[in-house]
Order: sequence, then C-alpha cells, then structure tokens
Amino acid sequence: MSSRSRTFRFASWLTRYRAGVYFFRYVWTPFDKLVLKLTGGRHGAAPKLIPELVLTTTGRRSGEPRSNPVLYLEEDGAFVVIGSNYGRKHHPAWTYNLTANPAATIRIGDREDAVRARRATPEEFESYWPRFIGVWAGWKTYRRMTDREFRMFVLEPTG
Repeated sequence: MSSRSRTFRFASWLTRYRAGVYFFRYVWTPFDKLVLKLTGGRHGAAPKLIPELVLTTTGRRSGEPRSNPVLYLEEDGAFVVIGSNYGRKHHPAWTYNLTANPAATIRIGDREDAVRARRATPEEFESYWPRFIGVWAGWKTYRRMTDREFRMFVLEPTG
C-alpha cells in the first residue's frame, strides 16, 4: 500500500521492536482512548489509514459498559477483531467480556451498530491473520512476545 503516510510507515516499523510495542501500549493507546472519550467515540488519534472502531462490551463482573478502541477488518457486513493485548501473557479484558456476553456495540465515526460476537473458527483465523498483518505489522511482534493464542472474534450486526 504505497499510499501510506511516512508517519504510518514509521509507526509500523517501530512495532518491530519491543520498545515500539511499549510506546504504543503505554503512550499511544492511552492518548487514543482520551481523544475518543473527548469526541464521544467519533474520532480517535489513529490515522485514517488504520481501521479503528470503538467496541463497547458489558463487563463480565461489573455489568458496566466498557469501551475499547480496536483495529478491525470488515468482511461481508461483519467486523473481525483480534485480542492481542500487545503480546502480554493474558488476553485483553474485552475478550473475556465478549465470551461471557456476546452482545456488544461498535462505533465507527458517527455510525453505531449493535453486534453479536462469536469466536472465529480456526479456518477463519488463518484466513484473516495475513490481512490483519497487512493492516498493522505490529501483530507479528505481539505474537512473538507471548505463547498464548490470540482470540479473534467476528462481530455480526444484529439490527
């Protein structure tokens, strides 16, 4: 994708290294969450070249809504997301929430949709994984940093 900006190419290169992963984990993502909060989820700090949605799940213990920005693929009207948690040893909390209660909402810009989540099949995972790498090369680094299998979900609109 030659139309990618220098900034995006630099960020993608940076995620090849643990220091870059830590930058995105501890600096960029909190900043992105703040921008999303301030704009009501309509705009994040991520460049427009990166497909980002705000996923709102129900906390499995608290019952409270929990919103997280996640990158996604769109496939036949559904949205595919992956829980890498930057290569940490544990899955991101939102994956536990979706497992406990698959009803969620997504926001992409001004658009909000109710969805129902299901775990991707192993075949779907293998099919989508290279496409995710094409969106954000950092996932290769995240995978090297952990022994766990990432959880991938297909979010199907319910409305």
